[in-house]
Amino acid sequence: MRYRLATVALLAVPLLLAAGGCSRGIAGTPVAAPGPPLLDTTCREYSDMTPIARREVIAAIAEGGNKLVASNPGLWVGVAAALCTFAAPSAPVRDVVTGGIR
Repeated sequence: MRYRLATVALLAVPLLLAAGGCSRGIAGTPVAAPGPPLLDTTCREYSDMTPIARREVIAAIAEGGNKLVASNPGLWVGVAAALCTFAAPSAPVRDVVTGGIR
């Protein structure tokens, strides 16, 4: 009898902790983990990115005030990839796209 009570107690404690551990939500807006700023992306990093990540870099360049890139960001995803093959791997993509190739 004593062992049965101890077994039930040992099984009940983790269940209670698991059920009650996350009962309150956290207020606020979810924020992505910080990473390198998109405007500072180099050609080396850009070449290794997925198409979605490349589009985010181009969107950041467009939001940074580049009206030509903002007019057709889908086109500039490919143009930036092509230009980065000629630029130094350490060159920022924003400079390559705007004509400041190093």
